[in-house]
Amino acid sequence: MKESEQPSISPIEQAIQSSVVVETMSAGGSAIPPKAGDSTFIDSVPPLQMGRDLVEDAVKKSKFNVSQILVRGFLCTPFLAYATALSALLVSQGWPTAAAGLLFPVGYIMLAILGLEMATGSFSVMPMALLAGRIKLLSVISNWTWTFIANLVGGIFFAWLLWFALTKGGAGEIPGVLTTLAKLAEKKASYSEYGMTGWFAAIGMGVLCNWLVSLGPVFAKASRSVPGKVMLIWLPIATFFALGFEHAVVNMFVFPVGILSGADVTISQWWLWNQIPVTIGNILGAVVFNSVLWYRTHSA
Repeated sequence: MKESEQPSISPIEQAIQSSVVVETMSAGGSAIPPKAGDSTFIDSVPPLQMGRDLVEDAVKKSKFNVSQILVRGFLCTPFLAYATALSALLVSQGWPTAAAGLLFPVGYIMLAILGLEMATGSFSVMPMALLAGRIKLLSVISNWTWTFIANLVGGIFFAWLLWFALTKGGAGEIPGVLTTLAKLAEKKASYSEYGMTGWFAAIGMGVLCNWLVSLGPVFAKASRSVPGKVMLIWLPIATFFALGFEHAVVNMFVFPVGILSGADVTISQWWLWNQIPVTIGNILGAVVFNSVLWYRTHSA
């Protein structure tokens, strides 16, 4: 046999090698990185390895300087805003709300591929490294704070830019997409009609939301391929938006653009009856169900 020739591998041998890789990974071991054209390549990643990869991501995030977080956080919210505006446009054209919401994940996928920073994702990822003993609590709080601020600035800026462009600086009529967003902002502020029960309901809507949304970065670790990551990320993000749960970062765009477009909502109503309780709920949903329960059960 010539040195350049490679021995052929039968289908049975390929199956055996693939089985060995699966068993090794399921046991917590690391598989040998696949070579180009290697038939033993397996796209899926077991939960144990997913948790380890997420911890490493959190450690990297803890080393970002403030300027890096601010830029990545600022650039993040506009992609969610693009997707929210797309869904609102479809609703204004007669689409059912749930059906239009199924297209919302395009925004999250774009920001994820670009490596941008979203507070709701960090609510889930950063505590995993804290529980693993790799970072300190101060690093978690710092990341959350600066990412939240950057997301807010990005949301307000994009809201103004979209409103200015579509209304010709306020001189033109309010188009249907902005009218739909204004109605959405009014609906999101309606928790005030129910007093403290409504306030706690907003927290519950935030918990239900980020139990799903903060699975975005988690699910992205379950596949090694881009198509696999896209399909997996789509599941929790589409479900949350179609069901109408409350997402703190999305609301950083919806309320500013809604207020600019004539929504009967004040800034104090935005913060007291939505942004604050929803953010609390988003933190609880991510930390309790994903950082503590899911991560700890696979890392123990």
